[in-house]
Amino acid sequence: MLTAYLVPYGIMQPVYGYLADRWGKARILKGVLSGLTAATAGCVLAPALVWLMICCFVAGFFAAGIIAVSLAMIGDETEPEKRPQSVGLFMGMVFLGQGISAGFGGFFAGWLDWRMTFVCLIAIALVTLWLYRRLPEGRTTLSQNAFLSETIRVVLSEKGRIIFPMAFAAGFLMLGAYSYLGACLHEVAGATCSLVGLVVMGFGLASFATGSRLGWLSRQFAPHVLLASGGLLGVSAVVLLALFPSVATGMVAALMLGAGYIFMQSTLATQAFSVADESKGLPSALVGLGLFGGGGAGTAAGGWCLGLGGYTWLWIASAGLLSLFVLVSLSSPVRWLGG
Repeated sequence: MLTAYLVPYGIMQPVYGYLADRWGKARILKGVLSGLTAATAGCVLAPALVWLMICCFVAGFFAAGIIAVSLAMIGDETEPEKRPQSVGLFMGMVFLGQGISAGFGGFFAGWLDWRMTFVCLIAIALVTLWLYRRLPEGRTTLSQNAFLSETIRVVLSEKGRIIFPMAFAAGFLMLGAYSYLGACLHEVAGATCSLVGLVVMGFGLASFATGSRLGWLSRQFAPHVLLASGGLLGVSAVVLLALFPSVATGMVAALMLGAGYIFMQSTLATQAFSVADESKGLPSALVGLGLFGGGGAGTAAGGWCLGLGGYTWLWIASAGLLSLFVLVSLSSPVRWLGG
């Protein structure tokens, strides 16, 4: 069921980014949230698992546009010097919301009924749709390039050749590691599911706290330094888990992973605004595709590592790859981004 949601969520992000540049960000946001609300209502009413999976597929189809197009609107409506702060705060709130919703979702599923989770989402979506009426329409572009040719042009641009592979690597490493944090604490440290839920929420809290300060940090440090710092936090987190797997170290690791991910994601998303001066939606969406697609690939690779040598091997492999990410971040091509 999760795959039915995530596949269209990943594939459709660049499509919505392309459409938002041409039809207006606010129009696309209102459309996708309306579609997501209808699909979520279908989940509440689904009479069987197959219908629930179909509704989740439709929900993922529409949900794909929300984060990417919102980021593009930030690029349109904020001055360049304020973008790191805005992007960091936005992504911090995204992951804070995900952490909180996971906790509430577990409560509803365990004590009331799983359908209540979707009922709450519908209520939140309706309130958000009402708030969307105040959004500016955003800039539009009149490029004659078709979707595929425009995507190729953006991906192969001078900055795109650096930013989008780095986004995939960041998602692969950080989200891939984070996805196994809770399972490790449960299976190795013996933590209860409720305690695990509280620990992994630390990722969202750290994301929000770091995002709120990213504007100041971006004025003090170049992009490659922030990317390398995020990688170093990731290395520290997985080494800590490899050496001392416990609830206490798990909380510290969750905070490190959350902060490190925001260093990486927000820096790359901000740099994507300058990939193509006339387009903000498509580059933002391609960063999102790289991050979340990389996260899915990283989770799959983590399962393979677990089969080879358990959690210790998973964390050691993650530490090695994250160290490589740090070295690449400090290399000349990536240092050029700050120029």
